[in-house]
Amino acid sequence: MGNQRALDGPVVVGVDGSEASQQALKWAAAYAAHGSVQLVVVLARSHHVSVPSVTSVPVWPWPVVNVPDPRDAAQDKQLLTEIVAATIDEALELEPQTVVVEGPAIQGIIDVATKVGASLVVTGRRGLGGFKRLMLGSVSDEVARYAPCSVVVTSKEMQWEAKPVIVVGIDGSADGDAALIWAAAEARRTGSALHVVHAWEYPEVPAGSLAGTVPWLGDDGAELTKHAQQTLQEALARCGVESSDLDLTTEATSGYPSEVLTNTARDQQAELLVVGTRGLGGFAKLVLGSVAHQCLHHGGCPVAVIRPTD
Repeated sequence: MGNQRALDGPVVVGVDGSEASQQALKWAAAYAAHGSVQLVVVLARSHHVSVPSVTSVPVWPWPVVNVPDPRDAAQDKQLLTEIVAATIDEALELEPQTVVVEGPAIQGIIDVATKVGASLVVTGRRGLGGFKRLMLGSVSDEVARYAPCSVVVTSKEMQWEAKPVIVVGIDGSADGDAALIWAAAEARRTGSALHVVHAWEYPEVPAGSLAGTVPWLGDDGAELTKHAQQTLQEALARCGVESSDLDLTTEATSGYPSEVLTNTARDQQAELLVVGTRGLGGFAKLVLGSVAHQCLHHGGCPVAVIRPTD
């Protein structure tokens, strides 16, 4: 059992010449080579011009428009070719497709991913634009939200020396199942260990006359723990994930899910943290749930956000 479409399509990676995008390109190249899939490298060329610089009419708020970059497109194509040649290990024996697009990077990456039927989009944690204090750049954030497929956001520098371990978070939801299926397939093809985590919080109830809520303080915490273990085992069975063909470990623990997952990835010195786009909590209309968003911001290793493909 498993969703193989999550692994078969091309891998699209966005680059901009930054250190973060260089790491993204290296990760995407290794992934594509290991899975024998096409690698598509995208460079967006745009020149942002604020409206006040081209019109004397006062407007507020000041919008921003995009005009074609005055540089020769052929020069950018050559630059992209040089970036690819200098970054990708020749031993991988890849023949990547390079694409230079006009306009904003976010739209360019998403459009290319849609056109080629990508199975995965890879971006760096933060590129050349934005503020240095931001952990997640606007391009990475928006691509993770709106890409037509699963997304991996790599870290500029790993916060630990990675071991061949993949950590995946589940919660019994369809998105959690998709993340588990993808992570298990990735662990099988790379030979990595798989550590499955179900993090749960004690339920909260109204505090009566008190404003807000207080943590639930019942005396049957053992029942909640038992239910969490059951949820985890049911997800493994439902997704066809067994220890017979995987180096599999599991963990059900209380705590805020994104904190538990990022801490577990650190403790395991994981090479990759995998989450679904949205779990059981939050609002259905949100494209990206709070747990996925927080993991993208605070993960110390590459983070994969997996979308169900059915």
